[in-house]
Amino acid sequence: MSHNIDRCDFIDMFEESEKLRRPIRVTVPGDRHFTDLVKQVITEQGQDFVLFRDHGRIPVTDVLDCVFAEPPRQGYDTKL
Repeated sequence: MSHNIDRCDFIDMFEESEKLRRPIRVTVPGDRHFTDLVKQVITEQGQDFVLFRDHGRIPVTDVLDCVFAEPPRQGYDTKL
């Protein structure tokens, strides 16, 4: 787990996952892990949430770590 990444870095990764349809592997409390696609990053009443395709809505503050699940795709289709 990385301790040098802050919430803004996570949000940047979530937004990139959403835009490029790039799966992301997430660690949440209880040492639980899942891999999913981000549908949307939302801010409500000053709190940030990430909406995943299969895992629903999770407060960004509950995310302990995240990494891209696969290397970036090469080619022209990466910005679709």
